[in-house]
Amino acid sequence: MMNFSVDSRLFQAARDGCVPYQLLKDIAVESGRTAPDLLDEHSYVVASRYSANEIGFEEADTVMKALWAVCVSKEFWAEHDRTIPTVTNAVYLAFDAGEYHRESDPLGTDPESKYTRPLIDDFLAEHVLTR
Repeated sequence: MMNFSVDSRLFQAARDGCVPYQLLKDIAVESGRTAPDLLDEHSYVVASRYSANEIGFEEADTVMKALWAVCVSKEFWAEHDRTIPTVTNAVYLAFDAGEYHRESDPLGTDPESKYTRPLIDDFLAEHVLTR
């Protein structure tokens, strides 16, 4: 079960394609939560909004790439024992799976429909959100 509240500054930075670690760190301090928790909460929101068709694949993919980039940055890894947050990892991998065609797929296969949607559906079925 996850509790969450998203920060518009973090979400906007991710939409713009880059989350500076200092911004993540500042928001974590202000909110009294950890940076990994913030990343997981925002990743869950991306999955939920994508599943509800509130945001499209491209926007969700951009946000997840930005969240992923900050969680594998030197600064984040130094302060968080080189650990990628679990939810962030799962949601990032789901969107990553929809970015490319596989040679084994028939011509015309939509990787977003074949890979990302089912992975996000499975993820959300396994995680319960509370406010």
